[in-house]
Amino acid sequence: MKVQLSSSDSASRISKAIRLALLAGVSIAMMGGSAHAQDTASAAADEAEQSEEAGIVVTATRIERNGYTAPTPTTVVGQDFIQQRAINNIGDALNKVPSFRAAVSPSAGGLGNTGAFLADLRGLGPARTLVLLDRARLPQTMIPGVSTSAGTTDLNVIPTGLIKNSDVVTGGASAAYGSDAVAGVINLQMDDRFEGIKGSVQYRETRYHDAKNKFASIAGGTSFADGRGHIVAGFEYNDDGGTAYYNNVREWGRDAWNIAVITNRPAGTPANVLGPYGNYFGTASSGGVILTAGALQGLAFVPTASGGVTTTTFNRGLSNLTASLDFFTPTSLAANAAAGIVNLNTQQLRPAQKRYNGMGKLTFDFSDNLSFYLAPLYSNVTNTGIILIRRDGAGAGPGLTIARDNAFLAQALTPAQLALVPAGGLSIGYSGQDFGPNVRKVQNELIRIQTGLRGKFGDTWKWDASYVYGQNTSNVSISNNFNNGNFRNALDAVSVGGQIVCRSAAAVAAGCVPINILGKANASDAARSYILGTAKGTGLTKLHDLAANLQGEPFSTWAGPVSIGVGVEYRKESIKLDTDALSQSNSWLTGTGATLATVSQNVKEAYLETIIPLAQDIAIAKKIEFNGAIRATDYSTSGGVTTWKVGGTWEVVDGLMFRATRSRDIRAPNLIELFTPQAQSLPLPADPRVGVARPTNNAGFIVGGNPNLKPEKAITQTIGVSYQPSFLNRLRLSVDYYNISIKGAITSTGTQGVVNNCFIGGVYTGNSWCSLITFANNDPVAGQMTGAQGITANVAEFKTKGLDFQASYRQPIASGTLSMNLLATHVIAFRSSTDISTLFPTGIDRAGQTGAAFGGPAGLPKWLVNLTMDYEIGGFGLNTNFRWVSKSHQNNGLFGPDQAGYNTALATSITDNNIPAVAYVDLGLRYNFGPDKRFQVYFNVDNLFDKDPPLPANGSAYYDLMGRTYKGGVRFRF
Repeated sequence: MKVQLSSSDSASRISKAIRLALLAGVSIAMMGGSAHAQDTASAAADEAEQSEEAGIVVTATRIERNGYTAPTPTTVVGQDFIQQRAINNIGDALNKVPSFRAAVSPSAGGLGNTGAFLADLRGLGPARTLVLLDRARLPQTMIPGVSTSAGTTDLNVIPTGLIKNSDVVTGGASAAYGSDAVAGVINLQMDDRFEGIKGSVQYRETRYHDAKNKFASIAGGTSFADGRGHIVAGFEYNDDGGTAYYNNVREWGRDAWNIAVITNRPAGTPANVLGPYGNYFGTASSGGVILTAGALQGLAFVPTASGGVTTTTFNRGLSNLTASLDFFTPTSLAANAAAGIVNLNTQQLRPAQKRYNGMGKLTFDFSDNLSFYLAPLYSNVTNTGIILIRRDGAGAGPGLTIARDNAFLAQALTPAQLALVPAGGLSIGYSGQDFGPNVRKVQNELIRIQTGLRGKFGDTWKWDASYVYGQNTSNVSISNNFNNGNFRNALDAVSVGGQIVCRSAAAVAAGCVPINILGKANASDAARSYILGTAKGTGLTKLHDLAANLQGEPFSTWAGPVSIGVGVEYRKESIKLDTDALSQSNSWLTGTGATLATVSQNVKEAYLETIIPLAQDIAIAKKIEFNGAIRATDYSTSGGVTTWKVGGTWEVVDGLMFRATRSRDIRAPNLIELFTPQAQSLPLPADPRVGVARPTNNAGFIVGGNPNLKPEKAITQTIGVSYQPSFLNRLRLSVDYYNISIKGAITSTGTQGVVNNCFIGGVYTGNSWCSLITFANNDPVAGQMTGAQGITANVAEFKTKGLDFQASYRQPIASGTLSMNLLATHVIAFRSSTDISTLFPTGIDRAGQTGAAFGGPAGLPKWLVNLTMDYEIGGFGLNTNFRWVSKSHQNNGLFGPDQAGYNTALATSITDNNIPAVAYVDLGLRYNFGPDKRFQVYFNVDNLFDKDPPLPANGSAYYDLMGRTYKGGVRFRF
């Protein structure tokens, strides 16, 4: 069956029509008359500050009530926060807030980085942070072959120029907004009353002359029809060149720090070695190294000066040709390089990205009591980065088999060497350096339209009804990609009648052209066309969302008016994945995954929320208020569930307020987790029980999705206090405690992982993982395993707790104004049931773990602090940002020489488990000039002291990989 990789002609025409309509509408808005610009900006502060202005949305509640402070802690990131740091991406701005983990972002580096900005509050995963635009959902992003994108929203799609505030609700909010708001909610508020025109142009470059970034934005707004109508629109364009495929311009990159498990290691060497000169080619070379046991083992094929091929001794690493990721001495590396062996580490620190976004909003008041609005959004983002380089026999598949009668082998070996080749040929460890890595291009196109009516009646009643349509199309291509079957056919070359041809007649008929990879790859254009190609895939997600809300104050108590809010919502989501035939059969070196016919789910929801004043102006309180909410949700796929929240505020005196909440929150399974096709799993898992036969029938051993998934359920508790002392009323302080516990969390692992998690230390535990295993005679003690489901399942638990701190201060000093903002997060504990094992029967606390170069669960720093200071006098401004990451460990499941539990004979030993505390300083200068100071020039330096990241830095959520970076630009407003 032919795979259709594009939408139908009808869908294409509709998509083009929508794009033209969006662009035309925004263009008309930009042509409107200009007026004095009003730039509303808010630095990070607590929610109380935000609610001071009438009409401002308080994201932590669905009820709009002037002067009300919700009990759920909220951080507000506004335009000042963004402009002072010369940030041009909302995702980058949010990742400066300490409660976020920037694990999925362009700046995190790492092979396979898609360039997406996914919000990850509390480190609980992007799928547990809900992203809203003006309180409404956006379509999800689904990149074929990239499971981390499922159920998430890429923040690259949001233009920054028209975003007034980004509210970060750092607590459960499912009762207010539904599924996914387990860790919290991000509500991006558009500046839909902006008047005038504003814009900016910016350029960025590192001291290493890479990651060159060009950015331009423009936004405008105007009123019409005697002020009854208002229209705003904004465009932005961003071109980021990223970094090279090989990280060799930075000294720490050339040193090639790495961490690896060395099984065959010298006595006294820890199992986990961390150090420089580590690469993935301990058992491979650029021209091939012989792995077959015998006299030829360890010989490497290298080119000669005359263009021929010969062999030389491969200078081995620490593992002595037994570990693919290995460590070499500088002498060994130099000797290999001198012999013609090229094994460079591919490490792209930042993928290239181009994006252009447009957003607007039209509002019109038919009367004082009825308004209409239409808000279109269009985004097109293309990210280009590397994934893999060939590593046959070096951790990415078995070695290449070169037959004894291979025509190219006879040219590379001496007759004496050829006589030593076994009848079955040679196993060759090969790194495809001559071909380079395969390159993935991801183009995400998002279209979203939100429209609705708002009205009011009586003295206090307000209502609104809205509809959101959104679709996201992800087109993926992976070029310079090996067709594995064709590659092996082309390798298997023999001499027939004095001509070298492919051995397989069927392959020859299909266009096979022989290649020689020994010493140095020698492949004609025809051969390259035969073995290399492009994997393709398309992911299409759609969203239809209808909602209606009503709120008002039906009566009052002696303490004040009681507010209630009710609402209903209907939402339908769908997803479709189309991939090429070779991806579906797993025949590419890197494919785009399985195809998935259109699947969908619909959601029906209703909620009730209330604010009840309990006391006012009494001896022990100026004000006490209760906030409660309940939401009933029914999923067509996973059934019904109820979420709730109870909370309260106690304002003791002016400026001193205590707040607390307790909520039940959910995350419903996304469509990928539900409907990924199931397939049989091989190899069959080993049984850890002594004396029990290994399974022999693979029929019951499967991997894939699970249509029987249920929503995750979480309990979130927050307790906090905010203080604005009367004797220093420009100072605001707050501290909030959070505790989140998730049960029935959705996770997946292979069938061997399921078995290992059930049988801890070879003993049946009866835990939730065991429910995925079946036994002969229903006997988990002695019965042979007859099945294991390595599928998505509600079997995991997560628990985390910590403290958030906020402080802000603003003070006139020496004819100028000094502003300071402090944000800090202290993680007390971060645990997952996936860490429970024989060695760690109670699991592992991952708080205080920030290492990125190992395969275990990610952690969080115990302390993350961000302090910003800004001073403005006249037209000049100076700001500095100080970011501090506390000392931590590479892996809290390992032990270094300075830790209790260190034993080099154990798999938990590591040469050095310490990561020192790291501080970064950023500096910014600006000058405002012209009439009304409507022009601004600015210059920023990030990582002023050029701090290198803690090593190894193979992807980082917390540390800067770029080094000192310069940014400069111009802003204007009319």
